[in-house]
Amino acid sequence: MGRIPAASWPIRRQPRLLDKRRCRWPQCRAIDTLPDTVPSSPPRKRQFEYGDITMERREFLGNTLVSTALLGAGAPRSDSKTPRANVDVTATGEVFIERAANGKPHAGKVLATIAPHSDDHSILAGGTIAKLIEEGYTGYLIRTSNDEKDSYDLSLGKTVEANEADNEAMAKTLGIKQVFNFDYRNHHLDDVSRVEMRARIIFLFRLLKVDTIFSYDPWGHYEENPDHYVTAQCVEAACWMAGGHLDFAEHFAAGLKPHVVREKYYYARGPQAVNRVVDISSTIDKKMAAIRANKTMIGNMVQEFRDGLAQRKLKLPELEGDQDAAIRAYADLRFREGSARRGQEYGLKYAERFHYIGPDSSLEEHIEKHAVPLR
Repeated sequence: MGRIPAASWPIRRQPRLLDKRRCRWPQCRAIDTLPDTVPSSPPRKRQFEYGDITMERREFLGNTLVSTALLGAGAPRSDSKTPRANVDVTATGEVFIERAANGKPHAGKVLATIAPHSDDHSILAGGTIAKLIEEGYTGYLIRTSNDEKDSYDLSLGKTVEANEADNEAMAKTLGIKQVFNFDYRNHHLDDVSRVEMRARIIFLFRLLKVDTIFSYDPWGHYEENPDHYVTAQCVEAACWMAGGHLDFAEHFAAGLKPHVVREKYYYARGPQAVNRVVDISSTIDKKMAAIRANKTMIGNMVQEFRDGLAQRKLKLPELEGDQDAAIRAYADLRFREGSARRGQEYGLKYAERFHYIGPDSSLEEHIEKHAVPLR
């Protein structure tokens, strides 16, 4: 059989994660390496297993939730096999398990959680944020949008007001010291100047002397919400630009100093190079209370879910009646059980997953051997 160059194939453009040559993380094992030449017969299908990709905010995977709730009534399951780690595309053995620490080992350190929507903080990282604050961190929360699009039956103005109040309650539940709202229009962040948003984030990183951040993964794949990826890109750039002495130098006239963010916990709703799993068993109740504090948003999820069930001539009894009880039941079904599934994959009761980027320690060994005190 003749052979033709791989470059001669009519290749449909693939997402970045599926192209090993463009994958940011060397540990990604997304695809087989393409040879220089291949048989002229059609290429074999590339193998990439996503597992059960869970969309944490707006994509509810209604069929999955309904079938799970109805299992006790004898509803059939399409696949009883437990999927491999949800959105973990990191090779086995490369995941670090972060566990709760005793005392206040992080006293004096500062974290900031930056996300466009109030419920992003609690749903995607609430357990870890609460854990670190209990271990000594001072926490700040930055919400980049005004959340005007997230209610069931309120006007835009009333939705903004309700979600701002819920955001304060959620932050207080997690132990956050102070909240900053940028109030850009919800679902319009791709129309906002990234330079402007980045400058505002840099200012706060310097002012607050932030050591550790939580945000959406700027390299997350299949993220459909522009608010998420725009915020993530601005945060990523701000983390290192905040340490530059020529970036926004007018800050220094006001008494600020360059300040580099040293640790980053990135989360994603789709496939991600997970390299850190955090045991949140000690803070799961605080995480759930914070999620429920976003009562306008979670209430919207409940109502939309009910509507979807009604179109299928179905209902879940636990989601009927009292709204507070329905919010609690829905949050447990969606988010407590989701944290439990993630934990089980790593031998933990409850867990959250991240792509973690820590301080550059490549020269520490040399410093320890050769550095001398200043005179």
